[in-house]
Amino acid sequence: MRNTHPRSTRMTTASAAVVLGAALALAFPAAASAHVSVDPSTTAAGEYATLTFAIGHGCEGSPTESVRIDFPEEIGSVKPTAKAGWAVETAESGGVRSVTYTAEEPLPDELRDTVTVAALLPLDGEAGDVLSFPVTQACTDGQNVWDQAPEDGAEPEYPMPQLTLTAATGGGHAGHTGAGASDEHAEHAGGTGDAEAMEHRDDQARLVGTGGLIVGVLGVALAALSLRRRS
Repeated sequence: MRNTHPRSTRMTTASAAVVLGAALALAFPAAASAHVSVDPSTTAAGEYATLTFAIGHGCEGSPTESVRIDFPEEIGSVKPTAKAGWAVETAESGGVRSVTYTAEEPLPDELRDTVTVAALLPLDGEAGDVLSFPVTQACTDGQNVWDQAPEDGAEPEYPMPQLTLTAATGGGHAGHTGAGASDEHAEHAGGTGDAEAMEHRDDQARLVGTGGLIVGVLGVALAALSLRRRS
């Protein structure tokens, strides 16, 4: 019969707790940066929103060369934001508009980046309506097509960015009509919305980082308790 010395058992438990705590702390921010996601400055129907699309990684290690975002017909207008280091072009086919950002230098897999597009959310949209934005991410070697919708609450392998509309505010931009008004408010959304979206992402990052730190501290505390019991 194999004997296990109590001290060795306690030391093994303590070491495992430290490793587990550190691993969980590192896992939180890693999960938060995965895939391609959208962060809207507003979700109110009939409002101009700055949609910030985050590119979390490449294609199985291959650098990202371009990102094409398809916008549903319900979107009233689309105006991409200029971004240093990226060329941008718009196109329309079959009622679906697309915006393509092409990197002057491929974006390495280990780095993330964001692109923003000002868009008029559906004027006749209702709270609860879901808007989907399929994204084609072309890389130096291969591509990722983010066009899968969740099924039964489970996230698919290549989920497409989505947002859920909320009720119209009543005092927003829905009453403005005409191309001039659209351009004016789209530019406004592209200016102030970027800062709001960035601030929102920073808040999320701080929350995720704090959660990971707490998990790590708990792991260290468990290890210290095990060592104290030994003595």
